[in-house]
Amino acid sequence: MKKFSPVVAVIALAAALAVGVVVGRKWPAAPSTPAGDTAKPAVDSASAPTANAPARPKSDSVEIPDGGFDPQQVQVAQVSQLAVPVELSTPGKLAYNAERTKLASARVAGRLDQILLFEGALVREGQPIAQLYSPDFISAQKEYLLALNTARQLKGSNMKDLQDDADATVQSAAGRLHVLGMSDADIAQIAKRGTPAEHLTLRAPISGTIVKRNMDPGAFLNVGDSFMSIVDTRVLWFTGNVYENDIASVRIGQPISLHTSAYPEREFTGRVSFIAPNIDPATHTLTVRCDVPNPDGLLRPEMYATARIQTGSGQATVVPKSALVKDHGSYYVIVQSDAKHFKRAQVQGKDTGTDGNFAVTAGLEASSKVVVRGAALLNEMIVKAGA
Repeated sequence: MKKFSPVVAVIALAAALAVGVVVGRKWPAAPSTPAGDTAKPAVDSASAPTANAPARPKSDSVEIPDGGFDPQQVQVAQVSQLAVPVELSTPGKLAYNAERTKLASARVAGRLDQILLFEGALVREGQPIAQLYSPDFISAQKEYLLALNTARQLKGSNMKDLQDDADATVQSAAGRLHVLGMSDADIAQIAKRGTPAEHLTLRAPISGTIVKRNMDPGAFLNVGDSFMSIVDTRVLWFTGNVYENDIASVRIGQPISLHTSAYPEREFTGRVSFIAPNIDPATHTLTVRCDVPNPDGLLRPEMYATARIQTGSGQATVVPKSALVKDHGSYYVIVQSDAKHFKRAQVQGKDTGTDGNFAVTAGLEASSKVVVRGAALLNEMIVKAGA
């Protein structure tokens, strides 16, 4: 007969008691759910939305507070009707004025021994620009000196006819030197010196800028050969393209305003000087040329530019530029819609270019009142209210 250990007996007794407790315990019953209902999780009443509550509408206006806004921050003004220019926009580019371009050339054949000024130099009319060695020029000087000496010898003699012939020969020889390019001062220097000059001084035909040089020192020039180009850049040409439906509104002499990307804040002015007699077959547009004064030399040939040709004038709704708000490439103004609200209105138009005004062509009624100070502040408030 096996004997049980006291320790084993104690463990067995504890296990029996634990089983009895589990068997005898009653668990709470699950709450019953009516037939056809689906159990739903409990929702915190504090965070639950109110049944059938309407969503807050987005606002496109801001309410004027009691007492109004601070007049130092927000000011309202009535829009005005003003006469503004009717303009036609045309793209194009600048070019040298061919009427103010001259070629410096030789009137006698010879060797171009020295060039005194090069590309980019500013010159005055009559300023020396090169030295030419020419045997024909030297011969012409010798003929002049010979005629001059003969006239001096016959001066005071009794041979009146011979003296008159000598004086006429002197005038003829001096005239030939003029044709070769010498001035009166140059001829006077030859007469004073009594010997021919070795080089003929070639002078600038006009005042302007040397833009091109065709020859180097030492090159041989024939009669009529040009060795450099000089352009007066104080007036340039703008050449633009006008579409067929705008041709009827363009006239010679109409004023233009010119804008370039190089000087976005600067406006240049000019007038229409030429309208092409035919349509360009490649672009099917009409070429229009304008004279543009350029006294300070800011404009350069080959610059791209946009011209606005003033073709007339008309009445337009005008607001100050301070009333405009630019948002995502569009223009807006803040309009007082009633006694208690401001709203935002999108407008279209153009800068009048004068007096800091903006001509509205669409989006604004003539009787409107707009915010002329503080428009950016109210626009931000409206945007936030509608977010």
